[in-house]
Amino acid sequence: METQEKTTVAIIGAGVAGLTLATFLHQAGVACVVLERHDRAYLEQRQRAGVVEARGVQMFERWGLAEQLLGGPVAQTIDYRLNGVSNIFEITGDAGSQGRFCTQQMLVLNLLRELLDGRAGDIRFDVTELTIHHAEGPQPHVRYTDATGTHELACDYVIGCDGSRGTSRAAIPPGVLTTYNYEFGYAWLAALVEAPVTGHPIMGVSDYGFVGQLPRGPHRSRYYLQCALSDTAEDWPDERLWQEIQRRTGDETIQPVVVHDKFFVPLRSVVHAPMQYGSLFLAGDAAHLVPPASAKGMNLALYDVDVLAQALRSTVRDQDPTTLQQYSDTCLARVWKYQEFALDMTNMLHDAGDASQHGPFRQQVARAQLASLFTSPTAAQLHSEYQRGTF
Repeated sequence: METQEKTTVAIIGAGVAGLTLATFLHQAGVACVVLERHDRAYLEQRQRAGVVEARGVQMFERWGLAEQLLGGPVAQTIDYRLNGVSNIFEITGDAGSQGRFCTQQMLVLNLLRELLDGRAGDIRFDVTELTIHHAEGPQPHVRYTDATGTHELACDYVIGCDGSRGTSRAAIPPGVLTTYNYEFGYAWLAALVEAPVTGHPIMGVSDYGFVGQLPRGPHRSRYYLQCALSDTAEDWPDERLWQEIQRRTGDETIQPVVVHDKFFVPLRSVVHAPMQYGSLFLAGDAAHLVPPASAKGMNLALYDVDVLAQALRSTVRDQDPTTLQQYSDTCLARVWKYQEFALDMTNMLHDAGDASQHGPFRQQVARAQLASLFTSPTAAQLHSEYQRGTF
C-alpha cells in the first residue's frame, strides 16, 4: 500500500551534510524529513575523514549548537615531516577562530543523538528505490520504499546530500550541469589501524612518497600512503604497509598493529555547476569533491548547508527567496577558493616527495614552498587562514 505525505524539505542522505542541515532546519522551525539508504548502526560505525575547521566552529556557535555537537581539544598543529625531520606548523589566529578536533564520525554521532534523541527529528533509514520527480517545478516529490511499503513524499524543496554517486544529481537532466574535473594521477592507500596519534597529526613528505597519519578517535588513526592508481589490496599486504610507514615517516620504532581496513582513494577535484536545478539543491560531495590532502571535503559540505539553511529559513519564514536564489553562486565562490587551496596543497605535498611523478625541478620548487611556511610570516598566515577556513 502506498502512503502519501507532505513536508517542507526532503533531505536525501544522512551523512554529515544531511544531518547538519536537518538540525539547523529544526532549529529554524522548518519541517524536514531525512531519507537514508543505510541503517543507523551503519552510520554510527562508518569511519569518515575530516575535522571541523574554525569557520565551522563559528557556524555551530552561531546556530547555538557548538556545545552539544563539538568536542575534543583544539586542533592547532600539523607535523609537516620531510624525510623523517619534523617541522611543526602552528595554525595561528584569534582565540575565537580556532578549529576543534571533532572528527566527522564524532559529529555524525552527536548529530544523530541531537536529532533522534533530543529533537524528535524525522530520519527514515533503510530506504530503497528512491526517485525524485518534478524537481524542475515548485512542487517536487520523492518516491521510495522501506520495510513498511512504498511512499510518496511531497515537498517544496529537495536537498541532495547523498554523495558523489547518489540519486540526487542523477535526477538532473543531461546538459544542465557543467562538470569540471581534474585528475592528479595518483591515489592514496588509506589504512585504519589500532593505534592513536601520539604526537601531532603528520603530513609527511619523503623521497619514497607521501605519508600521513591522522586521528580517528582516542584509540585509532588512519595512515595515508601515496600509491599508484592501479594498486590494489594485493599490492599492499600488511608487511609492506608497515615497512613503507616506517620508511616514509623516518621512524623505525613504529610497530605493526591491527589493520582494520584498507581502501584506495584516487586523488581528484570535481565541481558540478550550478548547484541547483529548479527545487532541487545539491550540497557537499553531491556537488563537489576535493582531494583529501586538503582536508576540506567535510568543511565545504558544512558551508553549503549553512548557506542553505539560512536561505530556506528566509524563504519559508520570511517569504524572502533572495538568498535561496543566490545559493549556487554563493557556494561556488567558496568552492573554487577551496579548490585553489586543495590543488596547491596536494601538489606541494606530493611533488616535494617522490620526484618520479613530476621530476626533480618540481620537487625542489615544492620543497622551497614547504620551507616558506616556516620562514615567511606572510606564507604562514595565508596557510593558517586556509586551514581555519576564515579567509
